[in-house]
Amino acid sequence: MIQKPILSTLSLILMIGILSGNTSAREYMQLPGVIHVHSSVSSGNYSIGELVSRAENKGLKVLILTDNDQVVMEYGLFPLRNLIKRREERRSVLLSGAENYLAEIEHVNRKQQSVLILAGVQSSPFYYWTGNPFGQGLTAHDFRKELLIVGMSKPDDYSDLPLLHGRNSTRYVKDFAARFSIFLAALLLSIYLIYQKGRIRVCGLLIAVFSLALMVDQHPFKSSRFDAYHGNQGEAPFQDLIDYARSRGGMVFWAHPESNYSKNGVAMGPVKLMTQPYPDALIQSENYTGFAAIYGDNIAATKAGMHWDKVLLAYCRGRRAEPVWAIAGSDFHLEQDGVDLDTFQTVFLVENRGREEVLEALERGRIYAVRKAAGFRLSLDQFQIKDDDTGNRAIQGEELRVVRSAVVEGRLSATDGGHYSVAVSIIRNGEPNWFFEGETPLKFQFIDHVGWSGKTYYRLDVSGKAAGQLLSNPIFVVRKSR
Repeated sequence: MIQKPILSTLSLILMIGILSGNTSAREYMQLPGVIHVHSSVSSGNYSIGELVSRAENKGLKVLILTDNDQVVMEYGLFPLRNLIKRREERRSVLLSGAENYLAEIEHVNRKQQSVLILAGVQSSPFYYWTGNPFGQGLTAHDFRKELLIVGMSKPDDYSDLPLLHGRNSTRYVKDFAARFSIFLAALLLSIYLIYQKGRIRVCGLLIAVFSLALMVDQHPFKSSRFDAYHGNQGEAPFQDLIDYARSRGGMVFWAHPESNYSKNGVAMGPVKLMTQPYPDALIQSENYTGFAAIYGDNIAATKAGMHWDKVLLAYCRGRRAEPVWAIAGSDFHLEQDGVDLDTFQTVFLVENRGREEVLEALERGRIYAVRKAAGFRLSLDQFQIKDDDTGNRAIQGEELRVVRSAVVEGRLSATDGGHYSVAVSIIRNGEPNWFFEGETPLKFQFIDHVGWSGKTYYRLDVSGKAAGQLLSNPIFVVRKSR
């Protein structure tokens, strides 16, 4: 039974009581999973097989691996930055071979049926330098501004990612053709001069050597149209990666947009790594699938009216082609400091357990994000919107047309069956229109009588001191003006 109800001035909770069964139009099973997991292929401590064993022991059904696609940092000296340089590289998917990474995941999936492993990568497509390489303060900015890519299935999809230090590509030849043609013209001139006599010939030899060096250094077959030496390029390098991954059938999620990697900086030898929080990227970038809305740092982008709601409102008003979804981002490397493999979970609503079904749920927003409490997590057993006239209904990620009033129904419980105090905020159109407190198991139903029109959405934000946190994804509702 709900305790201490706090009613919005806009609407009235009409009924709170027992709802019978799952009344969604389709029946879904819930698969608890973890997104953003690193294995020993990159920066994780456990092999893929060891991760499966740990996941099975914790009752997880899905693991989405996001090993680092490439971990490379270079600093080159002008004017031959790509030839005279120092390079640092660490373990990654591309270093070990994308084909080996995908083959190992397929092998582990064939060996066992308890935990579905899906392939992905964590990508840092761009960073930029400030400071003096011969003095103090050499700093690499935005190296930890990262994206998660999930669902690409071919090795070449990963090998061709538009990264600063990726493999050669013809993708940006047109962007670099003009500069390259200048060096080519200088080379042709040098050939003519070499056939002359005296100092002119020596000059021709020098021009030939220098132009050849520049042609090699500034070749047009680059993997990215950006470099690290011209400052902050905004969202453009990241948008290139998003668009590329989407064109290859992948989904893209901003990894941890409010983690504060700039507080003290991280030293890597003489270099400092600094990444400012980047929640504005949620608004300034497009075509991505979602973002980590629950992870190991405090986050404000999910609060009512903030970044996530601004994006959802833009979608409702026709300024964005697609909505974006919330996931829990684990960023798991090893179990320590009270953070386990299952601390941050994304729960998938699927009809059948399988790769395509899980990916479909992820892409369509049939998921919810959870931060587990000690020994249990909150479970969103039901969240749906129903048309009071027709009986039609929709769940997370879906859209419903209503004639008059929308009925909001929900049911929350704890996976251990316990009774825990929780606070529930129901957000519509970016505003926390309803708030109430109760104890799990908790069931609610009410009618939204407010006379709005157009397209809106409803989403849940649930938390409790001893219960952890839960975020639903939105349900969209369309109603014509009366």
